Amino acid sequence: MPDGDLLVLLGQRVRTLRSACGWTQQQLADAIGLSRTSVTNIEARRQGDVGVTTLARLATALGVGIADLLDGAPARFPWLDLARAVTAAEREHRRDADRAWNDHDYNGAIRARGIADGLDLARQLHLRVVAGPDGPVEAPVGGGRR
Repeated sequence: MPDGDLLVLLGQRVRTLRSACGWTQQQLADAIGLSRTSVTNIEARRQGDVGVTTLARLATALGVGIADLLDGAPARFPWLDLARAVTAAEREHRRDADRAWNDHDYNGAIRARGIADGLDLARQLHLRVVAGPDGPVEAPVGGGRR
């Protein structure tokens, strides 16, 4: 596989995994010790050379192996499926809270917001467990939208 193809694949995989975790480019950049511009360049395939250290940090932060970042098969990890489901549920409850508030159902809005906040906390804890307590990179916190 030519180097250009590897960079395209790496950029796609990083973007897919980062989005699935609900992280911004800045959160991923903070977790791996790079600038947001570097993460943007990796995802957009404009980064000329990605070193082994950067690959290791990306893999650790995203909860996959280095080979998984460069493998052509779609990423399928149970922890990632769970993070996606929790993120989708949290967003739905936030929409429910907004609708209830607009309908002057304040108890319903508070209840839906509480559920959404609980799901956000569950996702944060889940990502910390996936990153591991001894990992070199701590998972970013607060990937949810408010």
